[in-house]
Amino acid sequence: MWQILLWIVMIVAGIGAVGGLYTWLAFRPPSSLKGSASDFTLTDVTCVTPGLERREQYDLTIRNGVIQRMEATASSAKTGQEMSRYAGAYVLPGLIDMHTHLPPDSPLKLTGQFCFLYLAHGVTSVREAGDLDGTAVPAARQGMETHAFPGPRLYTCGPFIGGAPASWANTAMVQHPGDAAAAVARVKAAGHHAVKSYDNLSVEQIQELKAAAAQHDLPVLGHVSTELSYEEALIPDVQHLLGVPEPRSLQQATIINRLGDWQDVDEARLDHIVETTLAHDIINTPTMVVTQQLLRYANYQEMLTDSVACLLPRLYRNVVWHPVEGLSLYRTLSDDDMSRLRDSLVKKKTLVRRLYEAGASLLIGTDVQQPFVVPGASVHQEMQIFHDSGIPPEAIWAMATWKSGQALREPMLGTIQEGAPADLLIFREDPTQDLNAFSTLEAVIAQGRLYTREEIDAVKASYQKHCDNFLYDRLSVFLTRRILRRTVRQPQRQSCCC
Repeated sequence: MWQILLWIVMIVAGIGAVGGLYTWLAFRPPSSLKGSASDFTLTDVTCVTPGLERREQYDLTIRNGVIQRMEATASSAKTGQEMSRYAGAYVLPGLIDMHTHLPPDSPLKLTGQFCFLYLAHGVTSVREAGDLDGTAVPAARQGMETHAFPGPRLYTCGPFIGGAPASWANTAMVQHPGDAAAAVARVKAAGHHAVKSYDNLSVEQIQELKAAAAQHDLPVLGHVSTELSYEEALIPDVQHLLGVPEPRSLQQATIINRLGDWQDVDEARLDHIVETTLAHDIINTPTMVVTQQLLRYANYQEMLTDSVACLLPRLYRNVVWHPVEGLSLYRTLSDDDMSRLRDSLVKKKTLVRRLYEAGASLLIGTDVQQPFVVPGASVHQEMQIFHDSGIPPEAIWAMATWKSGQALREPMLGTIQEGAPADLLIFREDPTQDLNAFSTLEAVIAQGRLYTREEIDAVKASYQKHCDNFLYDRLSVFLTRRILRRTVRQPQRQSCCC
């Protein structure tokens, strides 16, 4: 009898071990991008710093992660590996997403996939505009520092700095005088690059936060609190065009109302916003793609098979973005909600065009992880919305490259010049003339390492296979429901975009 019992125990243990191994293999991410070269010369290319400079028939030498030399092709002294396959191509700076959010660290190992999708779409730098639970930024930094996966340059804000009640787990609460200054000091000590002002702050608290940020030489971006107008808050870098509709015009203090209640925004209000922006040198990061993608809920069943949405695991489409069970902020949108969002997008485009024509500062950001807002691809979508607003492609490229570099206080980032970071994109056609040329992207150079279109496509296929694995697919959906409940603290639609 004891021998029979021993055999049963061994069989159960064996099944458990095999199951555990299979689960580990199912959750193990596919091999990441490796890159084909890091010391090389691109020969006979057109180098474009959008809106500033265009050099035709140049050789570009990359070494140690920077642009070492730029010379006319006829007189160039080539060093390292010669990349003649790209002769005749257009070389532009890598794109910068100025408002994004990385996923919380979890057994799902989504960080590497997000980083891959950024690079696959030519986004070589991102500003992480608030770590939802405090685990996202450390996971990304560790993964890139240990070479587990490559990724974009990472500029971070750390925690949200806001008043009560907190919408996200990683919020530095401001309730008393001195709290804002103390929170900014912690942001600086932790090595972050900017301060994220969030919801439920008074004018006095915002002023304290801005003063502390100036003392620590940190830029401030963030939300206009629901109770304040654009001109009352005077956030230095306004996100999502919040505060343009005055508080009294909001039907409710919810995200959908803050994004969609633009019915009282008339010509006079638009003129006043432009005047206020210029008078106080305010930057705007509109993230209009959020509103556009929310409108996709009108055809939710189609989005379940949408090619862009399917770049991420099913857990996003079927859990996080589910119209009934997903993020509480966006559940059960009504026909009236959709109508107001649709009308607001028209006015947002008008405002963005007017800001551009007036010479105001505009940046490209996407607020990744909002419904159907996918890493990398959403930057292309946001740029297209800017173009639909009436802004020329080359001006949009300038916003998405060197103008973002200036906002990040990295003056050479987003430019093509000797000594600049080697974050570059190689196109067969010129995307500063036609945004549809995004489809001709042939290679991405991130921090000096070149990734070919062929390698990017191969890794993309590997991630698709990984996400479609039966065990990963089912368990990831289950775990995401648990993570969602832990991360989002407010059960009602009271918060806003992050």
